[in-house]
Amino acid sequence: MTETETSHPEFNHDPDGIQAAVKYRFPKDAEQILPLFDWELVSLFLAFLKEKNQAGGFFSKRDTNEILDRHVLESIFHIYKLCNTLGSFNKMKVGDAGTGPGIPGFFFRCLVEKERPKLVLLDSQRRKLSHTETFVKENKISGVEFLFARAEDWKTDWNLGVSRGFVPYPWSAEVLSRCIIKEGYYVPFIGKDEFDAKIEKKILTDSGFEVIKTVFLPELEFLGMRHIKVLKKVGSARQGIPRAWKLLEKESKEFYGKDRIHQ
Repeated sequence: MTETETSHPEFNHDPDGIQAAVKYRFPKDAEQILPLFDWELVSLFLAFLKEKNQAGGFFSKRDTNEILDRHVLESIFHIYKLCNTLGSFNKMKVGDAGTGPGIPGFFFRCLVEKERPKLVLLDSQRRKLSHTETFVKENKISGVEFLFARAEDWKTDWNLGVSRGFVPYPWSAEVLSRCIIKEGYYVPFIGKDEFDAKIEKKILTDSGFEVIKTVFLPELEFLGMRHIKVLKKVGSARQGIPRAWKLLEKESKEFYGKDRIHQ
């Protein structure tokens, strides 16, 4: 049983309440996290996620009661740790693949202006992301681009790609191999570290990536096991990469089943 399923303080979802939750969950890092984000915007986005959850089918029944912990604080902490690794995102174009309603990607837009990248939210389905597109337009939020397409069919110029509830890793690196420029990065947000090393190395090599760092996140153990892999695009993808989606789906399920980040 995780800590979120036992008793813990209830925090308001206004800017002060969210910052209090950051201090409670991440006491050692809070002083570094708090200056990085626009908490008014974080609160506005959280209110949107709650309001449109049912219409957009954003979260499972369990997650609906834990949006602050499982989606807001989790995303914010991942981005904070990634900022520690890569530095400021200000000069970057960041893309979030399979973003759903904009998680974790929209939280890059919630960074303070001097740290904020250009942001692309990519998803093949409109059901969830179209609500976020409307939210952004209605609130006149600049710097966010929306793409409704399959990642494996797209070629673009991201300096950094991220993903969370997407194609299981390492196949996700293959899917995004044409989206990220050379010397750019792909960082999947992952649950357990349970990958076959030979398969991982082959897929990454064929896709033009190499692992430069693995960062475990014990601070998120109240949600289960979490870590990130920082992959650098060191070369071009081999001809024929990415392969057809049906083949990737079959191959990934054969080895690992579905993505396990929420288990």
